[in-house]
Amino acid sequence: MAAIVKVDRRIATGAEGFSLMEVMVSAFLLLIVFFGLAQVYARGRTQLNFEEDRRKATAVLQARVDGIRRDYAYDDLSLLAGTDTTYVVENHNFVVSHAVSDADPEAQATTVTLQVSWIARTPGGAVTRTEDCSTILGRGMPLW
Repeated sequence: MAAIVKVDRRIATGAEGFSLMEVMVSAFLLLIVFFGLAQVYARGRTQLNFEEDRRKATAVLQARVDGIRRDYAYDDLSLLAGTDTTYVVENHNFVVSHAVSDADPEAQATTVTLQVSWIARTPGGAVTRTEDCSTILGRGMPLW
């Protein structure tokens, strides 16, 4: 007696394929991965913008401190108290506020505190950021 063997032609010919459900699941997983990568990119770009603004603000503060040391005599430092100076860096405004500690006239040094503020670009809108810097200037400042 001969045994009857039933052969599935699809398997025998190598014409395998994916079902619609398998394609939909893999497309969904790829979609999740791509949205995750897009989110990582967006957050990274926001952080880079923030760090770039901080770098510019630090440069503005350093330039202002150097300008004060260069342009002001020790006895004229009190003229800075309460004044603001605006710097424009790459079409971005940085406002520097000055504060001078009330030192005893007999003192040989005073503290100048600078605060720079700017409007940060964020995905949710605009946020005001600040950076502070203090320096001690002495009576023996050079007069150029």
